[in-house]
Amino acid sequence: MPEAVKVLIVDDSAYMRVALKDMISSDANITVVATAKNGIEGIAQTKRFSPDVVLLDIQMPRMDGLATLKRIMKEHPTRVVMLSAMDKVDADLPLRALEMGAVEFLSKPGGPISVDIVKYRNHIIRTVLDVSGAKIEALQRSRSPLRLDKERLAPREIRDDKLKAIVIAASTGGPRAIEHVFSRLPRDIPAAIFVVQHLPAVFSESFSRRLDAVKGPRTTLADEGMTVERGHAYVAPGGSHLVLRRRSPSLTFIALDDSGPVQFVRPSADVLFRSAAECFRERVMAVVLTGMGMDSVDGALAVKAAGGKVLVQDERTSVIFGMPKAVADSGAADVVAALDDIPAQIVRFLED
Repeated sequence: MPEAVKVLIVDDSAYMRVALKDMISSDANITVVATAKNGIEGIAQTKRFSPDVVLLDIQMPRMDGLATLKRIMKEHPTRVVMLSAMDKVDADLPLRALEMGAVEFLSKPGGPISVDIVKYRNHIIRTVLDVSGAKIEALQRSRSPLRLDKERLAPREIRDDKLKAIVIAASTGGPRAIEHVFSRLPRDIPAAIFVVQHLPAVFSESFSRRLDAVKGPRTTLADEGMTVERGHAYVAPGGSHLVLRRRSPSLTFIALDDSGPVQFVRPSADVLFRSAAECFRERVMAVVLTGMGMDSVDGALAVKAAGGKVLVQDERTSVIFGMPKAVADSGAADVVAALDDIPAQIVRFLED
């Protein structure tokens, strides 16, 4: 029987420490080895107990969660899941935490005692178990500064004026991986790009702005009825599936679908990939990056059947080799590549 996942809880709320401990300890596969009421204690307990996962509150007195995360990743690299009450926190903070090496974040109910936290039990347990397998080396690599213009790729002259599409899917570890890819793609990329990143809706706009800030493809949050343009990237908003529709051979537009989750997520890569395969056929490349779960498998198979290409991130550079492995195991993947090689693979597809 595998050893239980060791968890450290760091939160300034005594109620939250007890509630979280009681909830996750109810799973036989998890052991709470310690709790801490502030960042200073959290750093000390991390060094003492070497937990597999640290649950770390963003907003704390004395030393806040980001400062604590920075110290942990520098002195004792560990899988850290950030906790945030979304009625209080700046939407940019969790994304900054991912940039600094956190593996995931969870929203928790606001209020002085947060009694609704019990509703999150199953989600918290599932997240802890899933991220316990995240690669610490990949998390550390994700903290490296983006190289931006110094290694920007540019395709050779492309005479074919028919629009190609790149559809990208990611989950855990994805925000930083997608930023890395965008940082090396040209601003005027001769294609349209569509992104499904599993994020709560409250972070969608902030994530879109961060992608645009790396000065790769012009990036915007997708909205109902948008006309697809060459050289632009569109991020699926949390809570809605992004669907591509054709009005004519030369005109594609975006529709947002609020129907139920697919593979337990909304937006779903499967929904985007299938619609892209229908609209673009052999002129679409699907890129599957780090993440948990099976989302993107059915969509990648649809892209493959339509004559498109499928590219997945390799195990070594993935924070969690779940989604890419599932696609590779399905037989849909044409190429398995390290994260650093993915921008060049995209450019090569555009040149062919």
